[in-house]
Amino acid sequence: MRNTILVPTDFSKNSISAVRYACQLAKHKGYDVHLLHFYTSNTANFASESNNEALLEDSSLLKADVLMKELKDELMISFPELTITSVCVRGLIDEKLPVEAGDSRYALIVMGATGSSAKKSIYYGSTTVAITAKSPIPVVAVPEGQSTFALQHISLLTKFKPEELETLRSFIETMGKPEQLSLTHVYREESDLDAMQEHLQSWAFNIREMDLIKQVDIESAPISKNDVDLDTVPEVVNSMIEKGNPDVILVTKTRKSFFERLFKSSVSKAIALELRKPTFFDRIDED
Repeated sequence: MRNTILVPTDFSKNSISAVRYACQLAKHKGYDVHLLHFYTSNTANFASESNNEALLEDSSLLKADVLMKELKDELMISFPELTITSVCVRGLIDEKLPVEAGDSRYALIVMGATGSSAKKSIYYGSTTVAITAKSPIPVVAVPEGQSTFALQHISLLTKFKPEELETLRSFIETMGKPEQLSLTHVYREESDLDAMQEHLQSWAFNIREMDLIKQVDIESAPISKNDVDLDTVPEVVNSMIEKGNPDVILVTKTRKSFFERLFKSSVSKAIALELRKPTFFDRIDED
């Protein structure tokens, strides 16, 4: 039974926000939480300024073990109703985490969009996106400062592909049923607007008829060749997300080209989807 959230942490501010988000989600869904840290050079040794003298007396403990115990103790005070386990292991996160996620007890991964090694928005090739590309289970990437779990309004990025409905079903099963869904679509200026709107309306109708979500809204905007700030897909998506202000964004990873367009920075300018909201990535279809 998949009843545990897998939460990697490097003890950075962003990863702690993701941990607290995961705990609130676990409380909402009745999940357990498993914290996982992969040793780095920064967490393999004690900091000389550490205040935890009692733990430092045990020379077999590494810095990460101390930090993990402190984090777990704090969480158990804040979330006494949760079952929280933890472990620190050696290995590279982008290699080991997808393998660990294959365990049948895990429902999803929740992790920070950036960690101690990154300060900017997420780009294709970063640790978080590498994990989303390899993970056999859904991944929720939590941006810096977004530690509060909310599930009233979600945004599904759509290119009218059947697998996107599977992403929506997976999200509802894994995280819960929101009250409102926005179908978010980016199109080219030369597109047939009537046909595009008809397609969006049809999708909204089908989602309502499938009893997935009753309140389905439509949000669409063009890529503008004449606006330097809106001439790429990620830029338009960023703008729409900022205006719509959803609690969670849903991204389907089965269409590799669309996924890469969202997260791979272009040669001419470093633009990618800015994760200002928690983002749910459905698992990859291997076909």
